[in-house]
Amino acid sequence: MRSGLCQEGNRIDFFEKAAHYYDLLLDILTFGMYAQFLRRAVKILDPKKGEKILDLCSGTGRTVSWIAEAVGKDGEAVGMDLSKRMIGVAVHRYSRLSAVNFIRKDVTEPWDYLNHFDGIFTSFSLHELPEAERFGVLMRSYSALKDTGRMVMADFNPKGSGWGKTILNIFFKLFERENLSFFSMDQEEMLRQAGFKTIRTFLILNGLFQVTLAHRDLN
Repeated sequence: MRSGLCQEGNRIDFFEKAAHYYDLLLDILTFGMYAQFLRRAVKILDPKKGEKILDLCSGTGRTVSWIAEAVGKDGEAVGMDLSKRMIGVAVHRYSRLSAVNFIRKDVTEPWDYLNHFDGIFTSFSLHELPEAERFGVLMRSYSALKDTGRMVMADFNPKGSGWGKTILNIFFKLFERENLSFFSMDQEEMLRQAGFKTIRTFLILNGLFQVTLAHRDLN
């Protein structure tokens, strides 16, 4: 659902072509629930004045703009995405915000950040990553955080049950078939292996979606 920086070929082409109307399309298709879910996830991240926050697979930058408002002019809100047009839309819409910086980059490649961020946010991106790259991105996230930093991941619930699991299985088989491995992933164990100490999950819409809050240090 997020930007195509985590995939190659046709998926990147789709996100490039959809960039200008991407947010509007998702808001219409989800009756506004998409934006509400993202705002709830940002609230769990709880960005504060003066903090440095990274948004992975930042797409058109809408979430980065909310984070920038929270951290203020003394903070830093960085959006990282591979899609050229997504970054272009983000820069056009939000570059006026003093705390914002957008970087065109594949998150599966090495980053230039070490112990830099107070928080990292990503939404509907972990499932898009190639299976072999997911752990590496979590490792890079851990290294990019300060000792007291935290990470929030908002995505589908990989361990859902009942009607929610049925809906997600249908959705993935129709639109995300190449990412079905997401449902066999032990997200909490991967986070612990990456080094995160305290992990909490919040289930949304009867377990259809999940927000995960992981702290680098014991909290």
